Amino acid sequence: MAIATAVAPVTGGEILAISEYGKITSTLPWAVALKEGYLRQDGLDVTEIVSSSGGGSSLRNLLATGMGVGEVGTTTAIAAINQGMDLRIVMCTFDHLGDLTWATTKDSNIRSVKDLAGKRVAFTSPRSTTEIVLRAAIANAGLTGKVDMIAIGGLGPGLTALAKGAVAATPLVDPALSLEPDKYRVLFHGYDVFPKFTGAVIVATPEFIRLHPDKLRALLRARRRAVEFMEQNRDETALIYSQVFGFSLADARKLLPKYYDWGQFSHGEFSKEGLDATSRGMQLVGLISKPVDWSKIVDQGFLEADQHRTLW
Repeated sequence: MAIATAVAPVTGGEILAISEYGKITSTLPWAVALKEGYLRQDGLDVTEIVSSSGGGSSLRNLLATGMGVGEVGTTTAIAAINQGMDLRIVMCTFDHLGDLTWATTKDSNIRSVKDLAGKRVAFTSPRSTTEIVLRAAIANAGLTGKVDMIAIGGLGPGLTALAKGAVAATPLVDPALSLEPDKYRVLFHGYDVFPKFTGAVIVATPEFIRLHPDKLRALLRARRRAVEFMEQNRDETALIYSQVFGFSLADARKLLPKYYDWGQFSHGEFSKEGLDATSRGMQLVGLISKPVDWSKIVDQGFLEADQHRTLW
């Protein structure tokens, strides 16, 4: 679930590297921003987007470019800041858990979270968003200590383990969620547990902020413009989704509508509810020992004025 971007200068333009680009639907605004030319305006000159890995590797990639700006999973950003990396969080790129669900097979006798007592249930990796959501769901159901939660190594291995009967339930996302509805039974959605959850953010180093404030504003503005385009031009967006993510146009049109309904594609503003939920979740899995003091690391000054929110 961690997403990472970085900008690197190359001959003839700059490269924007995004973790899971073309795979995770929340990265779609960057594809639209590139296709519609928003990343080549207002001092930006991004000519290509490439995929990069998330987590710690995303931060290494960010620093290696020398640009000092990028998008990372919120938990990755907080872990890095707590380890001494000087970063400011300047934009929220998604504030809703979207298509993240836990599912079992259609022929299973498990019908709800309550039925997971005494069962093995998968999450992707330790201290990930999937562990945060699963632990919170189990706690909310009164099943703490009664479910065997195991790190399975990823979404794909989870589905394999489910098919072989090695786990009773596993995280599930699109396209399987929408394109194979007869194959799985959804037990709960991530947004049932956390209605708002700040899952990914854009971070910048103080040096980048000092040297390139206009470029930072242009990058944030480009992404916002892309989301606004998506909302107003859904057919064209479905075509871009199809081309970049490798779906048929028919499947793209089937997959996208619920993301608009959820508000999956953040315009960039933060929410207090989302930040607080992320902080509670990180405490739940031991990533942090006390609530995050967002006032020390979140800087809304590079968002447009109408995007500023009261957060603390």
